[in-house]
Amino acid sequence: MARRFLLSVFLLAAASCAKNGSAKPPERPPPLVASSPVEVRDVAVEVHAPIDLRPLEQTDVGSKTLGYLDAVLVDRGDRVHRGQLVAIVRPSDLPDQLAAARGALAQARASATLARANAERAHQLAPRGVVSQQELQQSDAAHAAAEAAETGARAQLDVLAVRLGETRIVSPMDGVVAVRRLDPGALVGPPGGGAIVTVVRIDALRVFVTINEQDARGVTVGKEAHVELDALPGRSAHGHVVRMAPTFDPTTRTLEAEVQLPNKGTELLPGMYGRGSIVVEMHPKAIVVPASAVQISEGKRYLFVVDGAAGKDAFKVQRRAIETGVDGGNWLEVTCGLQVNDEIITAGADALSDGAVVRLSRAGAASPPKRESTPLHE
Repeated sequence: MARRFLLSVFLLAAASCAKNGSAKPPERPPPLVASSPVEVRDVAVEVHAPIDLRPLEQTDVGSKTLGYLDAVLVDRGDRVHRGQLVAIVRPSDLPDQLAAARGALAQARASATLARANAERAHQLAPRGVVSQQELQQSDAAHAAAEAAETGARAQLDVLAVRLGETRIVSPMDGVVAVRRLDPGALVGPPGGGAIVTVVRIDALRVFVTINEQDARGVTVGKEAHVELDALPGRSAHGHVVRMAPTFDPTTRTLEAEVQLPNKGTELLPGMYGRGSIVVEMHPKAIVVPASAVQISEGKRYLFVVDGAAGKDAFKVQRRAIETGVDGGNWLEVTCGLQVNDEIITAGADALSDGAVVRLSRAGAASPPKRESTPLHE
């Protein structure tokens, strides 16, 4: 009896172990990936290039009169107005020349008065035969020559007076003193004198965008442009192309497009480093996807697209070849291979293959937002 009981227990245990060994392991759920619908929006085709930021106007203020600089009344950073006195020059021999010219004018004026009186007297005596016709003509000629000499002396005096007035150096425009080059005591004026100060106008700036030869065809006057500066991250200045260089630089084979930017708050400064973009054309209602969702294999680009349901909470994906257009850095324009109602895999696609079954974590728009930057001037 004891042997039969032990045998029965052994057989039951063996049957139980065999039953447990034949049980199937639980199935692993499909991988969870992120997905979102493609974004449709207008995409700008832009030409990007470094920029050269320059003042709207710039002038070197110097002296036309030879002399020594007596005083400089402004310094770097000072605002000046048109006609404002900025420097005074002490002329070398101009006062002596002016005194001599005044004496010459007085002498010429006296000579003209005498010649006028002689001519009038000759005209009074001529009818009575006291003065010959030759003497009458000589008196008229002397009168005319004296008046011409008086006119020349007066003109010479006026020239010297103007030159004396030019010893007071004034600003030719409204602006800011960018550079003060000379100090009192320096010799200025022709032939060896240089600029005393440099005045610039920066209430508006000229931006020169260097365009490569292959991109120049689509850039024309009136095209919209924007500028981003390293010193002002997240902000942009907007303007339009106002003129184009008529020829290419023979050394660099580039063309300069000029954009003018308002600068009322003077936040922009000449010489700042940045990048400019000119909108060449617009692609309306283009399909845009995140660049991180695109896979590259053997020179071709692919996306995984949701291809329908494959059971409860499961979906099948399709690997689809695409063609791209504008590269926005963190987004790409898709020109072929997607439809506006497609849903793409945006994260977790690295381990997928064509026809794989996945679970979806759906998000909003597939592509990053458009460029949004705070304008420099409201």
